Amino acid sequence: MTSSQDKKTTFFRLKWVEWIFVNLPFVCYLALLGVIYISNAHASEKALRRIETLKQEVKDIKWRYVNLRQELMYSSTQSQIEKKVEDEGLGPLTKPPVKIVTGR
Repeated sequence: MTSSQDKKTTFFRLKWVEWIFVNLPFVCYLALLGVIYISNAHASEKALRRIETLKQEVKDIKWRYVNLRQELMYSSTQSQIEKKVEDEGLGPLTKPPVKIVTGR
């Protein structure tokens, strides 16, 4: 290499380094924006995962509610109540109820 080419290469490198130091605040600003962007993406992904988990939990609780309500409706039918109280010696009425009249 000749001396003039070495000078041009050195000059180019100095200009490049100078340009980097001159624009360092802008580069730092871009790096900060990148960090904020990545942080925001992680936060939104976390929120979406939590929403999906809560949706599944609500779905499971709703299913349990419907199941319990169905069991309650079935167990409160007259035939089921008769089966439950049969062990205690109770049964359905065979005579109509007696009306008590007080004298007025």
